Amino acid sequence: MYFNEEKVKAIGTRFEGGKLAKKVHKSIEQLKRHDPDVEVSSEPTQFLLVSNSSILCSVTLEELEEIFIPLDEKAEFIVYPNKRSYSFVQCSSIEAAQTVRQELHGLIPPQLKISHQPFIISFVCNLPEAKKCEMFRPADLKLVEDYVSENLENDLVELLTNHSKVQSLKHRAVVHFGHVFDYNTNSASEWKEAEPIPPVIEALVDRLISDKYITERPDQITANVYEPGHGIPSHYDTHSAFDDPIISISLLSDVVMEFKDGANSARIAPVLLKARSLCLIQGESRYRWKHGIVNRKYDVDPRTNRVVPRKTRVSLTLRKIRQKPCECQWKEFCDWDRKGEMSVPSSEDLAMKLENSYVSNVYENIASHFDETRHSSWKAVKKFIDEIPRGSLMYDVGCGNGKYLIPKDGLFKIGCDMCLGLCEIATKKDCHVARCDALSLPFRDTSADAAISIAVLHHIATFERRKRMIEELLRVVKRGGMICVTVWSMDQSQSEYAKMRSNKDEVNEEIKNTDRLKIHDGKDFQQQDVLVPWTMDQKGETFLRYYHVFREGEAEQLVESVDGCKLVSIEKEQGNYIIVIRKI
Repeated sequence: MYFNEEKVKAIGTRFEGGKLAKKVHKSIEQLKRHDPDVEVSSEPTQFLLVSNSSILCSVTLEELEEIFIPLDEKAEFIVYPNKRSYSFVQCSSIEAAQTVRQELHGLIPPQLKISHQPFIISFVCNLPEAKKCEMFRPADLKLVEDYVSENLENDLVELLTNHSKVQSLKHRAVVHFGHVFDYNTNSASEWKEAEPIPPVIEALVDRLISDKYITERPDQITANVYEPGHGIPSHYDTHSAFDDPIISISLLSDVVMEFKDGANSARIAPVLLKARSLCLIQGESRYRWKHGIVNRKYDVDPRTNRVVPRKTRVSLTLRKIRQKPCECQWKEFCDWDRKGEMSVPSSEDLAMKLENSYVSNVYENIASHFDETRHSSWKAVKKFIDEIPRGSLMYDVGCGNGKYLIPKDGLFKIGCDMCLGLCEIATKKDCHVARCDALSLPFRDTSADAAISIAVLHHIATFERRKRMIEELLRVVKRGGMICVTVWSMDQSQSEYAKMRSNKDEVNEEIKNTDRLKIHDGKDFQQQDVLVPWTMDQKGETFLRYYHVFREGEAEQLVESVDGCKLVSIEKEQGNYIIVIRKI
């Protein structure tokens, strides 16, 4: 088929011939890997597989609608929030599907704002089977469908939508009962009363207690009215402000609530809240997971991946104001610092306790998985080692799985690590390893020609202890000996992982350090002392490692505070500072 220049500009770029055939083959192979229950059809059907059309490919649902609806106004979509490069389109008839494929197959539609990949379209016999909703729920979350009758729904909606004290917020309208919810502190004060709780809601509370979903009466009620397209930002209901559980009643419309694991922001659980359902956000789902509703006019049903338009929705949130400090087991996610236990350490004892819990113990648990993921060397570190005269003795302090000890490069190398599991792994690789603390090395004074310490210093919790580690490295090398130390940089913008992060915003230059340790969410660092998640691939367990990430200029200040050494160089490599110093 031939297209003149004017028509090509109007409809976009089209692929044809052998190149298109290769893309079709690749598309079908991807389908077999991810959705083996879907069968490709050699005959036209009303079901279409459309490759290069997913959110993963930067194609939005709005763009899909703009492209497909003019060709079939009754087309329905099955889309994937992640992990798929394709979508499915269910056309209103086989004839409509044939027209759609004829118009769009091999084409890069001009409506696409970001993607520049052609749509590769194949007929399929069937669509993916619905999935079990349980796959998407965080632990302890409880859903009860049809908990509210239609009559009660009508009574509640009439009360809430026509109430005289309804307030308008940015993305929704709200009204409070019992006590006012303070959006600045995400809490409620028992001294700041709101409208009395209406009898119809009190009767609902009586039933919740009778059904043993709760044991105490909520005293803070928030009603929200959401118009299509409106949502609420991802958040925790403040630990110290409210008891467990948080109760949510959905009215009028289904909605998908997204739960995000506080220890792994890439782990998202979309949960369908059906109209007239009860949702108990309790236990782990309350204390560890954030929850929110994305601002958009549609939802993707997590069971079927079908796109569902939103309608006006009313929700009722019932909370009990907490009277004593939170003592939940998810202390890392809690705003109550447990008498300083979760604060940035200010003393030697607290620093040692923190390092033991969130460095030493963690590495013992992840040692095997760590070994599976750590093989490549930093270029600057390899260059440093290559410049050490052959026949020299080099110490590797914090040697991990021994990756810098293994190469046969003409050096005598001895490693050490605090983690017994990593020491055992390195020993099995024929490395010479001792188990010890980096602040108390078992080596004689001036016994080595050089030393390296890769990704260790940032696990040390106070300035004085970091200074002592540098002094200990200097102690064990000869005069004139060279030392290479690496630490994480606060600015990760040049890291190869930066493009993989979900946050595309510019680096926040105004960093706000707090006294409270926070969990790093995989985006830009917001403070220097953080707990960084490590997720085990197979088991799915998540461990939190303590890091002190370095500001620009901080490494120089640390080296300058130590006597008997000279800073040779500091360079940046993939979000790490590579620090080289000489003993003088």
